[in-house]
Amino acid sequence: MGQKGREIVESDIKEVLDDLNSAFADEWLSHYQYFLYAQVIKGIDADALKKELEKQSMDELGHAKILSDRIIQLGSTPTVNIMETSTCGFLPPPEDRTDIKSIIKLVLESERCAIEKYNKLAKKYHMKDLVTHEIFEDLLNDEVSDEQDWEDFLPV
Repeated sequence: MGQKGREIVESDIKEVLDDLNSAFADEWLSHYQYFLYAQVIKGIDADALKKELEKQSMDELGHAKILSDRIIQLGSTPTVNIMETSTCGFLPPPEDRTDIKSIIKLVLESERCAIEKYNKLAKKYHMKDLVTHEIFEDLLNDEVSDEQDWEDFLPV
């Protein structure tokens, strides 16, 4: 990142990088989690849900790419310690691979963790690091939309 780009960040760069790496780890684990769910899911509604899980997995990978770009822009390298850096973590699939409702609830739990995190981080960097703030604000918007989509999948 150039001199002026560094000057406009009014937060400790290490702290910004820690937050970005934590979000990167969460997105990478969500990508893997949803991909895994899509592979193991079984049952009557599995095909429709599998497509959504695969799409969601790719969306999360796109989020990880955005975050890694910002980490690199700030002069660092994305973390390789995904499990240690993540705050939302990884939720393994339920034992019963036909339990569609449980899978959706696990996805919702992950999406809600991301919503809380990105809401907090968007506020934290508002007027301090506008580039990072905008990234977190955009990710928050995506996660809020995703939450509604997954709530719509829940059986009544």
